[in-house]
Amino acid sequence: MGVSHSTAPLDVREKLHIAEDAIPGLLQDLKNAGAAEVVILSTCNRTEIYAGGASLEEAVHAVNETLEKNLGITREWLHNYSYTLSFEDAYRHLFLVASGLDSMVVGEPQILGQVKDAYKQAALGGATGQLFEKVFNRAFQTAKRVRTETRIGYNPVSISSMAVELARKIFGEFNQKKILVIGAGEMCEIALKHFKKEGVQEVYITNRTFQKAQLLAEEIIGTPYPFEEIPELLLKVDMVLSSTGADRPIIDKDLVVTVMKRRKHRPLFFIDIAVPRDVEPEINNVENVYLYDIDDLKGLSQAHMADRIQESEHAHAIVEGEVGKFEAWLKQLDLSPVITQVLDKLEKVRAGEVKKAAQRLKDADEETLKQMELLSKAIVNKIAHPHIMMIKRNGSPLVLDVMKSLFQFEEENEKEMDTGDKGE
Repeated sequence: MGVSHSTAPLDVREKLHIAEDAIPGLLQDLKNAGAAEVVILSTCNRTEIYAGGASLEEAVHAVNETLEKNLGITREWLHNYSYTLSFEDAYRHLFLVASGLDSMVVGEPQILGQVKDAYKQAALGGATGQLFEKVFNRAFQTAKRVRTETRIGYNPVSISSMAVELARKIFGEFNQKKILVIGAGEMCEIALKHFKKEGVQEVYITNRTFQKAQLLAEEIIGTPYPFEEIPELLLKVDMVLSSTGADRPIIDKDLVVTVMKRRKHRPLFFIDIAVPRDVEPEINNVENVYLYDIDDLKGLSQAHMADRIQESEHAHAIVEGEVGKFEAWLKQLDLSPVITQVLDKLEKVRAGEVKKAAQRLKDADEETLKQMELLSKAIVNKIAHPHIMMIKRNGSPLVLDVMKSLFQFEEENEKEMDTGDKGE
């Protein structure tokens, strides 16, 4: 169950964004509510909860109940923006997400790392099991195939690179322009690399942890400043690009109004690619201030999509092939208990008959008994083989019912239960 840039505007995605330090507690709450396995993925463009349980109803109930409790939202409100996918549709969606095919910027490379981190966090917290281990590893394999067998990730485009492209459209040339980057995470690091490539000379970097700003300035480009100097920095620069992990805006309208008076109303541009947002939307109402958020990049992403349509078709074909393989694995998983029952039943009969024969042949030497074992196992294997192949080739409910009846599994289980009742 989730929301993404395709189904929900930025103000909705903000409300459903889950901070990294809140995820462990939410994973535990989901488990307590009845989900057997859970992974939470929360990025700037999507929040998704992958849940598995004994039944679809239990898993959906666990997610709805936990989100209502923890995020203070109603199911009706969530239903307006969210999607709920199950079984084949659910893991197909996961494969598409991990491969970057469901991203705002199709083929962007960051999402695979984010999905891997989400799974790792859930696994380390004991929130995953056999099924999720298989499905997420299959998703990672699919993403790798998409990257290596198509050009969908050639000349990679990301949210950060789109933000820099937007800046270039605003200014035309970066000569003599001063830029402030707020934040020191991956998004800002990528943006700084693009600014350097574009030949930007004056870049200021600030972050709550000053040492991180220093590190980025030394490794890529820029001059580091303490976080408290943002008001003074706003007086110097032409543009601000912000992407922090703050849970509320760090730049509000009152600050910008004060700054603009001191700037003599010289234009100031903000590109805010954080979720939740770093800059209050109301600053757009201040004269000569222009604010662009992550949803404003959609138009640019569509322009890049035209170049990737052909590769996207190839990538989708790879995903469908991997979905088919995973479906086959799940089918075999469903058949395994019946196959095991067939083999166990035949082995039980074989071992019992050999034991009886050995008791009758009191004078039989060790070599004779060994040959009896080998002969009986060979006969059982020949009898079992066509039945096992029938199950594997056509594991329909009808075939499984015939096998259960043929080998009398249900009658045997009932006898064991009856014997157990008499013993009590």
